Amino acid sequence: MKAWENALKEQESLEGEEEQVEEKEVSDYERKEEEEEKLELLKDIPLEVSIEIGSTSLPLEEILKLHTNSIVELDRYIHEPVDIKINGKLVAKGKLYTIRENYGIKITQIITPEERMKLLED
Repeated sequence: MKAWENALKEQESLEGEEEQVEEKEVSDYERKEEEEEKLELLKDIPLEVSIEIGSTSLPLEEILKLHTNSIVELDRYIHEPVDIKINGKLVAKGKLYTIRENYGIKITQIITPEERMKLLED
C-alpha cells in the first residue's frame, strides 16, 4: 500500500513539473510575440548609416590649400576593414567593394555591446 501511495505522489509531482514547463514555453512564446510587436513599431524610423573608410587631422592652413586632385592621406591601409556606424555609433566592420562603378560594403563582423564598451575604454 505504501508503494502505491509513493508512486501516486511521484506521478502527481511529475504532472506538476510538466505543467510548469508548458507554462514557461507559452510565456516565452508570448514574450517573443510582444517583442516582435514592439520592434514592428520602430521599423519605419530612419537611421543614419555611415561608412568610415579612414580619417586624418589637418590644420586649417592645409585644408585651405586643398584643391581638385589633392590627395589626403588617411589613417588606414586599403586592405583594412571599414567602420559601419549607425547614428554615429560603431556597430559593424566591413570590406569595401566596387560593383559596376558603385561602392558596396560586405559586413564581416558585428560589434557586440561588450566590444563597443571595450573600444570606448581604449
